[in-house]
Amino acid sequence: MFKKPISQRHYYYNINQFTPKINQLTASIILLGSGLWLNSALAEEDPTLVNDDIEVITVNPTGLISYVSASASKSDVPIIETPSSVSVITEQRMADLGSTTVQDALGYVSGLYNGTYGYDSRGDWSSIRGVAPTQYLDGMKMLFGYYNNTRPSPYTLSQIEVLKGPTSVLYGQGSTGGIVNLVSKLPEEETSGSITASMSNYDGYQISGDATGSLDEDGSVLYRVIGLARKSGTQVDYVDDNSYIFSPSLTFNINDDTTLTLLANFQQNETGSTTQFYPQEGTVVSIDDSISPNYGNFSSSTFISDPDFDRYNTQSQALTAMLDHDLNDNWSIRGAMRYMNSSAQYDTMYANYLESDNETLHRTAYSSDATSKTLTSDFRLNGDIETGLIEHNLVFGLDYQDSTYTNVYSYGDGGTINVYNPDYSAFNASTDINWWSENVASENKFKQSGAYAQDVMKIANKFIVSSALRYDYLQQTNLDTSWQNQDAVSKSAGLMYLMDAGISPYINYSESFEVVNLSDVGNNLLDPVTGKQIEVGIKYQPRGTDHLITASAYRITQKNRVNSTYDTDTGWNYSQIGKVLIKGFELEAQLAWDEFDVYASYAYTDSEVLESVNDYEVGNPLESTPNNLLSTWVTYRPKQIDGFKMGLGARYVGNNYFWLTTRNVEAMSENGDTEAIYNDPVYTKTDGYVIADFMVGYEFTDYDISLHVNNLEDKQVVTTCTNSSSTSAGSCYYNQGRSVMASVSYKF
Repeated sequence: MFKKPISQRHYYYNINQFTPKINQLTASIILLGSGLWLNSALAEEDPTLVNDDIEVITVNPTGLISYVSASASKSDVPIIETPSSVSVITEQRMADLGSTTVQDALGYVSGLYNGTYGYDSRGDWSSIRGVAPTQYLDGMKMLFGYYNNTRPSPYTLSQIEVLKGPTSVLYGQGSTGGIVNLVSKLPEEETSGSITASMSNYDGYQISGDATGSLDEDGSVLYRVIGLARKSGTQVDYVDDNSYIFSPSLTFNINDDTTLTLLANFQQNETGSTTQFYPQEGTVVSIDDSISPNYGNFSSSTFISDPDFDRYNTQSQALTAMLDHDLNDNWSIRGAMRYMNSSAQYDTMYANYLESDNETLHRTAYSSDATSKTLTSDFRLNGDIETGLIEHNLVFGLDYQDSTYTNVYSYGDGGTINVYNPDYSAFNASTDINWWSENVASENKFKQSGAYAQDVMKIANKFIVSSALRYDYLQQTNLDTSWQNQDAVSKSAGLMYLMDAGISPYINYSESFEVVNLSDVGNNLLDPVTGKQIEVGIKYQPRGTDHLITASAYRITQKNRVNSTYDTDTGWNYSQIGKVLIKGFELEAQLAWDEFDVYASYAYTDSEVLESVNDYEVGNPLESTPNNLLSTWVTYRPKQIDGFKMGLGARYVGNNYFWLTTRNVEAMSENGDTEAIYNDPVYTKTDGYVIADFMVGYEFTDYDISLHVNNLEDKQVVTTCTNSSSTSAGSCYYNQGRSVMASVSYKF
């Protein structure tokens, strides 16, 4: 029998947190989790643990908590021995939460805000520690540019790993917030599978299947086939959300030491504009009742684009090869390479400004045909050696990225629409759009070669000392510039102490860089955005339990932040005088007993803009950065009713700060409404809110019946608002309303 390759030994870890109460619903859930945790803390230690070593297991019996993360150090190091912040969402956790998107799955992760652009069917948006993360797939960067790729489905993933803070030393370019690494499902030797049929509100129907096993008796060739088809509407009128996925894979166990896996993915998504970019007036600011006495805030279901014009249709084809080879008992080679070709056809109209009657909305039209072709690879040498009292976990790696993404786009005047009583027949997008700029071609090419080395030393089973160094050589070009070369050096270091009680305090330092594909007024490509972080924390894995608890505090400095200004003659101008300071702390607790599972988190984020081209931003917090995030999810699987399961969760999002720009309605009326006239921006904030989620199900024999309801109370809230420019108001974004999905699965 062949060994299972490391690429199939998926390690998960989930951690969450507990904290103050926000309202009755949230408080009840937190008190339940706290009571259960206290009961465990008072229990006696497991008598089977007779030595001082921490009990190291990979995943708890329910599959909800993992204790090892391969991504944090690109080696199999237990989380309790990793001096950095990592969160992993397991496949079972995604199923319990009813996650239909990656953005859904991240809703309970500490320090991560998944509402930066509200409900958006085009992609997955979030921020970690105040900054948008970089998305990776199987350890290699996935997204290059914007709006040129398909949105990945959690159904094809075995886990989602969130690495918080700067992580460039192992992964190359990444934001100061961190990276989100998606891990694909791969073939397994044991034959298993499932077929699931689902129905959801907005006339949603989905069927999906997943089968894996061995093609021969000795397990030398393994297979996996994943398929999904969905037809569904959305909460926004005239916008669908359809998806078709086919993902086959083969694993060749060539011998006891060598494994090769080939993974293909073919995907097509068909949707439109669920994000309307509504003006701040009509969302966070009520319409003037003296002018429009019958109208209030805009509805999140109102479609302001054109049904015959609007679309966001994407497709992608990807082929990935993964190689695992053990040189001997101490050294191994791990590598992966992926080629991906994707495209997106994007036509939309979005809100520009309201006329003084507060009913007539001016629209901007946008049309885009974008493509992306990428080749990415990562090969590394892993070693485990001992020198006296020191155990070394070594990683030496080389990675490469080569991407070309193109776009042919047009901007224009999309006419007007009555936002409360839209008449789509009054404007013909095919003939009536007045294009300001039409069929503008752009092309960006990027190449990156990186070399990195890391040594994680375990000294006398008491101290963990980690250090890593990386060098990257970058090349960029676009249609307006020749190839420009840049380089970057990244460093990290960490120290952890392993206490006998299962407590591990630590401190670390890390750096990041992120390539900016923009040019200044002289057509010079901008420098990478850089970040530096100092983090201190503590991890706790109580003896004789399945619990995993962490706490961390951090300080991040981000430099070369991109600032933008708008000029009516030259358009958008970009510069890099931005500097930001972000501080905060996070608590996470994953607690598991025979019948209860608690997944709780709390995060406090304090951000400040230190330098900006806009003087009014200096000294104020970042946009889309809630100061408080609190969440708790509790799952109950009673022994008395075998197969029954029920889950209840609540997510609190604190205030989001932004610059509010309101219209000078009197001046607009005097000017004949030919254009919007704005008052000076005022610094303000959105209201905090609580969203509740629910799950109930029953498993019997080979069947699993479940019902998931997200946003149980069907609240309509503004998740965040973005800044305004000198020519238009800022935009605000609504959350997803109540979503209901009933599923029946047959497992074999």
